Formats: sequence, structure tokens, C-alpha cells
Amino acid sequence: MTEFSLTQIDLNLLRTFDVLMRERSVTRAADRLGRTQSAISHSLGRLRDVFQDELFTREAGIMEPTARAKELAEVISRALHQIRVAVDRHLNFDPATTSRNFRIGLSDYTAVTYLPALIENFSKFAPHASLNVVHAREPDALGSLKNREVECALLGNPKLDAEHFEVVELSRDRMVCAGWTGNPAMADMSLDRYLSSRHLQISADGIAAGVADITLRKLGLHRKVVATIPHYLVAPWVIKGTELISVFGDGVLLALADESETAIVPPPLDLPDVTISMIFDRSNELDPGHVWFRNLIRDVSEKQRMLKQGVYDRLEL
Repeated sequence: MTEFSLTQIDLNLLRTFDVLMRERSVTRAADRLGRTQSAISHSLGRLRDVFQDELFTREAGIMEPTARAKELAEVISRALHQIRVAVDRHLNFDPATTSRNFRIGLSDYTAVTYLPALIENFSKFAPHASLNVVHAREPDALGSLKNREVECALLGNPKLDAEHFEVVELSRDRMVCAGWTGNPAMADMSLDRYLSSRHLQISADGIAAGVADITLRKLGLHRKVVATIPHYLVAPWVIKGTELISVFGDGVLLALADESETAIVPPPLDLPDVTISMIFDRSNELDPGHVWFRNLIRDVSEKQRMLKQGVYDRLEL
């Protein structure tokens, strides 16, 4: 083929390519598009002829895109999205009847603080829609947004500097100090007791220094971190029955089980808040479904704020 013609390709073919890029599986792509595997394989053959490239190779049982496929994907995915948005703007979006699929990226912390209430409200107001939750770490978030793997991401203290993306602050979570109720240090958490205690650190990658370490370093102080874990919900159970203490954002308070026997006190030094932000591509700004989804997230954030205040009142913090 020496000259390309639009008669050789249609939107359904491009849609198949887009889904194959996301799913990396003919079987899953067929399920998502409601077509047979043989039909997807036939479309892939047509795509290979049109673009004169293998597009996907199989490595260890997984379809890996070629360099040309990756280059095409960024353009095709964005073009299909813009077409979808342009059409949706002229249609009435109704969450009560839509069968649309929404995808959101959450870090471990925002999953703990937002996910239960978000799923409850999503299923209540959009009973026929579906929600996919993808684990999102800050280094990967922009890539997931650019590739349309997620429509928005909720992250704590994001430091993203990229055009085309909107960053909306949802809340500021205070840092609290946590320990087992049987830990005598929790009865009188002075700075000296804090520094002499053994600490459990929570870090998304299991390695990076926490906000407490950074703050202490500026004061010329340090604490003894004996272990670092990547999951917030695990921390109370690791601490239970020990003299370990930890610090985390107060959003975790809403997920603490009574059985964990976790005591909460204010930290004995000023620690910066955790800023929770929603990040999304500005091309989604006028999409009525996306507007509804963003407003749903904002409503959940406000309700979480009120629930946290109730916890503070109960704990008399």
C-alpha cells in the first residue's frame, strides 16, 4: 500500500485497536466489545494490513504492543475520546439509566478513605453503570490518564506538573499518631516519647521517607523506623500488641476497626496536612458523564469530612 485512504478503515476498527491496547487480550477485548474472538482476530488482521505493522506480539502469553502501536494508540485513543465527548455533549446524560463504564485511579491512601463511600453512592445513583478502580501511584498517574486507562485519579499530595490536566483540591487531611491501646506511650505522647519510640512507617513504594522524617530532619531530629509498609489498612494490625507507633492522614480513621484496638492522639509536632486532589484531563471538562462523576466524588469528599469531624468529637481530639 503506497497511499492511505479512509475507505480502508472505520471507527469500529479503530475502536477494536483502542480496546486491544487497553486489554492486551483478544478474549477480553471480545468480551468488552460484545463480539466473538474470531471477529476480533479478523479486525486485528485488517489493522495489520492497514498500518503495515504487526502491532502486537505475544510475550509470555501477553500481547505486547509494538513501537508503532504505542505511537498510534496515543493519537487514536484521544481522537476516539474526543468524538465520544462531542456526541455525548448533545445527548442527555442520565446516571439512573446509563450503562457507561467509569474508571478511576486511586492510591492506597485514597482507596482507604474514599472507596467504600464512593462505590456505595455510585451504585445507588448509577445502578446500570460500572466502575473500575485502578491502583495509581503518582509516577504512573499521568501515563494512566494520558492513555485513557482512567478518567481521573485521586492522589495525596500530588506534585504533577503537566499541561492538559486539571488538579482540583478536595480536602486537607490532618496527620494523627496511632498506636495500640495497650502502649503506655499513647497515654502521654510527648516529643521525647515520640522520638524514643519505635516507628512503623507507611510509604507508597515501601522505601521513601515519610512526612514525619522530613519534618524531623528540618528540626535536626530523627526517629527510629523499624519497618516500612505500603498499605494503610495493614498498619493497625501490625501495631496491635506492640509498642510500635505510626502516623498517617486522618482519612484512615473512617476505616479503623474496633478490633484493631488502635488509639489515636495528636502528633507531638506540627506535621503538614495530606492534600487530597482529583486529577483529570481538561478534554473531559464538558463531558456530562464526567461532570456527574466529578460531582459525585466531591459529594463523597464532603460527607467524609463531616464523618471525620464526628470521629474527632467522639475521640475528643
